[in-house]
Amino acid sequence: MVQIVHLNGRFMPLEEATVPVLDRGFIFGDGVYEVIPVYSRRPFRLAEHLRRLQHSLDGIGLQNPHADAEWAHCCSN
Repeated sequence: MVQIVHLNGRFMPLEEATVPVLDRGFIFGDGVYEVIPVYSRRPFRLAEHLRRLQHSLDGIGLQNPHADAEWAHCCSN
């Protein structure tokens, strides 16, 4: 089974995913982690997850890279 990841706006096989060595999260460990389960191409409780994601990003002063509609699109493709 091929594992697929979403990185920098696109889906790709896990073995193709790379992180630049100057990435702030790589160097300093800055980042947040949120899991959004998807069942039959439908994100589960997406609004609640996105609120929690924004709260976490605000807590460490990181900008959200996507609007809610963009996150919804990512989660349903």
